[in-house]
Amino acid sequence: MSKATNSTQFRAVNVDLYDEDNYEDDTRENTSGSQEVSDRAAEVKKLLSLTKNKEALKLALQNPPVGYTDGVVKNQNYETVLSVLKAFRTPEIDAAVEDLSAEDVDVLMKYIYKGFSCNPDKAAALLLWHEKAVKKGGVGSIIRTMVDRKGV
Repeated sequence: MSKATNSTQFRAVNVDLYDEDNYEDDTRENTSGSQEVSDRAAEVKKLLSLTKNKEALKLALQNPPVGYTDGVVKNQNYETVLSVLKAFRTPEIDAAVEDLSAEDVDVLMKYIYKGFSCNPDKAAALLLWHEKAVKKGGVGSIIRTMVDRKGV
C-alpha cells in the first residue's frame, strides 16, 4: 500500500467554510443609500415631467439597492420604478425595453416580479412589461431573476 494513502496533506482547502449554513450574503450598511435613492427618485420625477420616459427608466434601473437590509430604501426605489412603468403608453413599451442593456432587463424583471408579489391588483399592467422583457432577455432573464438571492 502507498505511503500517501494515510496522508491528509492533499486537503489544502477547508470545505466546511463553503457550507450553505455558513454562507452570508454581502450586505451594505451604508446610510447614504437612502439619500442616493431619494436623489434618483427626484431626478426620475423631473425626467417624467419632461416626458423623457426612456431616460427615466434607464435611470430608475441603475444601481438598485440589492445589498441593503433596509426595506424602506428598497420600497422607495420600487415605487420609483413603478411610477416610471406607469408613465409609459402601451405602444412605447416595446421600444423602451429594446433600448435596455441585458443587465437592465434583468433588474427590470426583478421589479416586475416584486410588483407581482406586492401588488397583485396591478399585475395586468406588469404582464405587458413582462412579455416585452422576456422577448428581449429570453428565458435566461427569468432564471437569473429567480435564482438571484439579492432581491430588489
